[in-house]
Amino acid sequence: MNFFEKSISSLKNQRMIFHSEHDLKFAFAIAFKENNPDFQIRLERPVDIDMIDRNDKKSIVRAPIDILIIDRDGNTIPIELKYKTKKANINHNGENYLLTEQSATDTGRFSFRKDIYRIENYKSKYPNCKVGYIFILTNDEAYSKNNVFQKDNIDKYFSFHHGGLINRLDKSWNYESLDETKYIFDKNDNTWNDNQSKKHWTCRKEYFYKLDLLQDYEVDWKEFSKIGDSIFKYCLIKVDME
Repeated sequence: MNFFEKSISSLKNQRMIFHSEHDLKFAFAIAFKENNPDFQIRLERPVDIDMIDRNDKKSIVRAPIDILIIDRDGNTIPIELKYKTKKANINHNGENYLLTEQSATDTGRFSFRKDIYRIENYKSKYPNCKVGYIFILTNDEAYSKNNVFQKDNIDKYFSFHHGGLINRLDKSWNYESLDETKYIFDKNDNTWNDNQSKKHWTCRKEYFYKLDLLQDYEVDWKEFSKIGDSIFKYCLIKVDME
């Protein structure tokens, strides 16, 4: 069991549920610090990430890494955390948790891949970074159980169901699922537009990024906690390639 898994185990013993993603980040930082008192922790540390869109346009995006750990030798360990929830009203240990319905699992799957890309990019730019992690916790079984790769969803190629494989090559959104009577492909811009020439949402802003990875990743979901009928599971991806 490595330091990260020990921190998850410690976190499970302290908290079984969280109000929000920020609540999760803060609780994880506390649990990690208790197990590793000599390490430093930075929350929301801004870094420059090299991004490229599907037209091969490059840009540098300044955005925060959720948690950056600095060990006693000055090595950094970047961590991205996600907390995706279904609507629930849960009372636990006298504290009421009103979880929001985030739905939008298509963008959630894309964002998870983007987090892997960001950690890989950070690691490749900083020699003092040997390993990084991506951690998602959710009570929405759509992420762990639904193999959307077998369906005709727009997010077909971003599935990270239990036992699945995240392919290093980004196959993009599944545009074959679009209604071609409503959307037209623009060869000049490599985008799909509606009848009013408005770009499909997957062709705009961050959702138009091309997220080729440096390696494949196997997906393994584990149970984090069970409170009544609510089951929380987590997936942990370790980025440690050389």
